[in-house]
Amino acid sequence: MSKLVHLPPLVGVMAMGWMMGWASGEGKVKVAVAVFVLGAFFINTYYSILERRGHVFEDERTKRISEIAAVRTIQIVGVSLATAMITLTGKLSDPKFVGAFAAIGVTLAGMLFLHFILRHYYARVM
Repeated sequence: MSKLVHLPPLVGVMAMGWMMGWASGEGKVKVAVAVFVLGAFFINTYYSILERRGHVFEDERTKRISEIAAVRTIQIVGVSLATAMITLTGKLSDPKFVGAFAAIGVTLAGMLFLHFILRHYYARVM
């Protein structure tokens, strides 16, 4: 399969980014949301049509690669958030860092909670 089949969605995402950036800069949030929804619909429809025509986008190898990449990404994000929390712990006397510390803490706790919930769920269904 030619890699050129990914060109129309790539151009679509680039156009979406430009239009959403312009709309956000002009304060037209509704236009930005509409562009996002239409772009998502376009990309989903495009790939659905290609799949109906017989294009294979994912096999066992690409699924496994995606799983490994996702796990590694989550590990890196978790370590980065934990490092940021440790760094900000020493700066809590400055009020401007308290909000960042709280946001990072809530994000890290949410990520860990979601990980444990999904791990429990998939252990039951698989």
